[in-house]
Amino acid sequence: MIQFFRKIRQKLLLEGNTIKYLKYAIGEIILVVIGILIALQINTWNEVKKHQAREIVLLKELKSNLKTNILNLEKDIKTQTEGMQYFNIIMDHADHKRPYNDSLPSYLQKANFAPDVVLTASAFETMKSSGLNIIRSDSLRQGIINLFELVYPTLMQETRRLEDQLWPALVMPLYQKHFRNINNKWIPNDYENWLADTEFFNMLSFRGALRIQSTVRKTKVAAQTAEVIRMIEIELKQRKVE
Repeated sequence: MIQFFRKIRQKLLLEGNTIKYLKYAIGEIILVVIGILIALQINTWNEVKKHQAREIVLLKELKSNLKTNILNLEKDIKTQTEGMQYFNIIMDHADHKRPYNDSLPSYLQKANFAPDVVLTASAFETMKSSGLNIIRSDSLRQGIINLFELVYPTLMQETRRLEDQLWPALVMPLYQKHFRNINNKWIPNDYENWLADTEFFNMLSFRGALRIQSTVRKTKVAAQTAEVIRMIEIELKQRKVE
């Protein structure tokens, strides 16, 4: 094609037709500019398509992560709700001075268990490395950032802070005072003496109240997570993505 245009220019020069040559030269420049603009437009269009495809992949991965987080939170909520039943049974033993029950060590062990908060954020970290502006929807982007950089860290920090502070300073000394741990079960050294220890049961009552607060907090976070999933599904539906 370049050779073809060169021959035309040479022919016009040989003919000495300066006006035609200038018109042709200007026309050729315009064609080149138009070609460049078209090429740039095609390149931009391709980049936009790649950007959108990448966004959809990340949103799907994020949705999968969030579903996993909800399952983990619901598992914790179930464990803590069941644990509260054992708290109540143990408190009932103290309040009514009930006789020793062989199931009591198991109740103590189950009431004592506090699940760690396990939340996955791999897709969000990938999004951050790619640039969060890859998410076109402002409201969705803000919802994702709020969930991963405020809601989740606050939940994990509060959960760890309570357990890290209470367990070594308040819980463990009282358990060691009254129980031997045999096969992960707490066996009373002196059952009657334990029942009379108001400090132990005040601690247990306080810890039970904190466990209720933790359950309420995790329930709220699960709902916030579900809301972000809903926003992602709306965004994907608008793109006609299954």
